[in-house]
Amino acid sequence: MPSRSESTVTPSNSSLQRISTSQLRPGMFLVRVLDSWWKSPFFVHRRLLNSPTDVQQLMSSGIREVEIDTSLGVKISGLVSEGGMTDETENQTITCNHNDSSADEPFVASVSLESSLDSEPCSQESKNREEVVQLRDAAIAAMEGAFEGVKSGQPLSQPTIHGAAQALVQKTLANPSLVAEILLIDSLKQCDKTLYAHVVDTAVYSILVGLQLGWDEGKLERVGVAGLLHDVGYIRLPQNVVKAHWEGRHDAVLLQKHVVMGETLMKRQTEFSEDILRMVREHHAYQDGSGYPEGEGGALLSDSGQLIGIVDYFDELITVGGPSGAIPVALAIRRLYQEAQKGKFSTFYIEAMIRIMGVFPVGTVVQLSTGEQAVVVKQHPEFGLKPLVKIFRNLHGKMLDEPQICDLAKDANLGHDMSVAKVLDPTEYVLDLQEYFES
Repeated sequence: MPSRSESTVTPSNSSLQRISTSQLRPGMFLVRVLDSWWKSPFFVHRRLLNSPTDVQQLMSSGIREVEIDTSLGVKISGLVSEGGMTDETENQTITCNHNDSSADEPFVASVSLESSLDSEPCSQESKNREEVVQLRDAAIAAMEGAFEGVKSGQPLSQPTIHGAAQALVQKTLANPSLVAEILLIDSLKQCDKTLYAHVVDTAVYSILVGLQLGWDEGKLERVGVAGLLHDVGYIRLPQNVVKAHWEGRHDAVLLQKHVVMGETLMKRQTEFSEDILRMVREHHAYQDGSGYPEGEGGALLSDSGQLIGIVDYFDELITVGGPSGAIPVALAIRRLYQEAQKGKFSTFYIEAMIRIMGVFPVGTVVQLSTGEQAVVVKQHPEFGLKPLVKIFRNLHGKMLDEPQICDLAKDANLGHDMSVAKVLDPTEYVLDLQEYFES
């Protein structure tokens, strides 16, 4: 068996090659690193290695093996031309986003959508959607690598964290409604959410609300970093306690220590700014003085610390919930608003969340004024109470063989009196909600 420093090539009928980093050349198309994510100098791995700098960063990272795609770039046996391409590939059109990297800017947030040169063309909306999904997946993997690295004594990587936050901000600025829609659709999955997905989604929801509030790009990036790191203290707790938390069981006294542990970890290992540390410290301290650590809540809470705390609370409601499990997004927002009315949160932030997600968020199961039952599949920004829905049960209570699309906003324009009458509990129906978002 070859050692890890030697080349191991996949079968000849595959375009994927597993090689050592010492064999990398400019013009190769990187698919993934075959090592811990925290070692990687790149945030998103599917990318063309444009320059010797890109190659040198990988070689000096400690990563010993990578996987390349020879259908999109230079082959291992090819001779590299002056332009960074082999004779066999220099005339091919390579479909990817080119980003020049340097030692000061090691993280590239571009995502290649095509897996081969022969892939079928797709609509711009589909491409935008896939970019968001791939970026979220890459951010989750990056945070898993960063947090797992902490377990083995590695410091938190500021370039990784800041690179992830910056990429999420840029994608959110480009298409906020699509980003919100994809997060809501993902929350419908019938599976346990990981800590890493939670921190990424907390960061993205916080960026979305901050954008709605008119915060500048620099503040949005700091909020993104704090969102990604707000629960890093869980890494210092016994993992059976953390697992119990994500299964809806709690050891409140021990779990509360994750806030101080997270802040201490960040102070000792890295030099994150004071406002980022403050957001992490405040994310369980609430406006009415409740929460923890003791003494952090009340009128002196920072605006961004309040926001991270509200979004963290919201994401846990739709993920973990209470003894009976997670609750639907619409009901979670209602719970937040009720808590705000009692003084725990500021209604200012809850109202901003509603403007982003809609009164009836994507994925909400509703009963229409006609008696029919439906799933909300699209929001109309100008008609918050009139979403696009798919009706799955008719007014006589019969399940339809094929869901029927109904645009409540269009019906309103035509003078029809058709609206959402109430929100239903999706657990009362045998529904795979994700099926309603397939083409």
